[in-house]
Amino acid sequence: MFSSLRGRLFSSTVVILILFLGGTGWGLIQAFTSSIEKGAQEQLQLHIYSLLSAANESGGRLFLPEALQEPRFNVLSSGLYGAVADKAGFLWRSESSTGVGLGKVTSLDPGASHFSVVSLDSDAQFYRLGFGIVWEGEGGVEHRYTFIVMEATDRYRVQQTSFENVLWKWLAGLGGILLIAQWLVMQWGLSPMGKLAHQVRLIEEGQTQQLQGRFPKEISPVVNNLNQLVSHEHRQRERYKNTLGDLAHSLKTPLAVLRGASDQGSESLSEIVETQVKRMDQIVEYQLKRAVASRAVKLGCSIPVDEVCQKLLSTLDKVYRDKGVVATIESDIETQATLQFVGDEGDLLELMGNLLDNAYKHCSRQVQVTLGMAETEQVGFIRVDDDGLGIPDDLGEQVLNRGVRADTETPGQGIGMAVVQDIVKGYRGDISIERSSQLGGASICLQLPCRLADS
Repeated sequence: MFSSLRGRLFSSTVVILILFLGGTGWGLIQAFTSSIEKGAQEQLQLHIYSLLSAANESGGRLFLPEALQEPRFNVLSSGLYGAVADKAGFLWRSESSTGVGLGKVTSLDPGASHFSVVSLDSDAQFYRLGFGIVWEGEGGVEHRYTFIVMEATDRYRVQQTSFENVLWKWLAGLGGILLIAQWLVMQWGLSPMGKLAHQVRLIEEGQTQQLQGRFPKEISPVVNNLNQLVSHEHRQRERYKNTLGDLAHSLKTPLAVLRGASDQGSESLSEIVETQVKRMDQIVEYQLKRAVASRAVKLGCSIPVDEVCQKLLSTLDKVYRDKGVVATIESDIETQATLQFVGDEGDLLELMGNLLDNAYKHCSRQVQVTLGMAETEQVGFIRVDDDGLGIPDDLGEQVLNRGVRADTETPGQGIGMAVVQDIVKGYRGDISIERSSQLGGASICLQLPCRLADS
């Protein structure tokens, strides 16, 4: 049961409900008991007043009539007993108390009362109320008496037992209704989890490629990350397939040239072999770089963009030392936060390495990297500007294709920007190529998943 989320929640609910209803029942019983005792005390006080009204004094001695107004005082063992006592002991006892031990007498001050629950010799429990008075007798002599009334608790206990039985039945019924309601609410509340599990099974069985439907905002990030992971896995497999096809197709021509030269016995065979081997090496290099872009996305991993850029700039400064390039990193972020790339560090190194290497190659002397957050939520931009000749407008989109180069005089194979585009697409990002408004050369801007982090 405890391996199931539903079982854990339901078990916790049962325990909490038992404790709550048990505490509620105990509290209500205590309140009802207190109310019964309060009512019994008031009833005994009325009996004392009736005894006081019937009392008289004769010859300096207090007496009460044999037959009292309350008939139970006159019936033997009726459960209602009355008595009057002074310091010496009992002066009068009702007919009903004959043969019954009324316990010890405690003298009370005039006007004072004492209520208690006592057990007599028969182990029966009684409510007992004592009330102290001052009686002014003949000649103005004052006498102190204590009036005592006792009543058996049996009829009160019957009421209490009946109340407890009804109370526990109602609480048990209410608890059952609440458990059923909680079970239904839990089924409804956890239904998105069941739906998520069903969707995952469909993906495992190959019946669908994405988690579909609407989910609560609490698990939407999980659903989005799973969809991103599944989508990336499908794109990766498709990329492997396309890469192998491209590699096979690209190698057909060089191999055919080599085969033809071999069949014809060409004297320049070594030159042809060297040329075609270089070409095949370029093709393999490109396909390997494309494979770099197919690595799995590391969800939740954040890489500081400025640190990666600074490392690359330090390296390129050494490579292009003779050129004397001045490179800077600017930030468009208003706060002190830093831009963090959400993805694989190797992908970020591949992206920035290609862009910065191209900028160093084609600039006159200045390179500028600008970091900031785009208008779209959780998307940042990285812009690389240089002061070179720039990229012609008609070649802006073409340089992202394999083998296309804007500058044929500078050494290169036209592979780097194609790799950049593949990586950016893998993160569902965007790449744009414009003329730099600040430095006058090329301006290449990437939009990638990013977040801000405190410095």
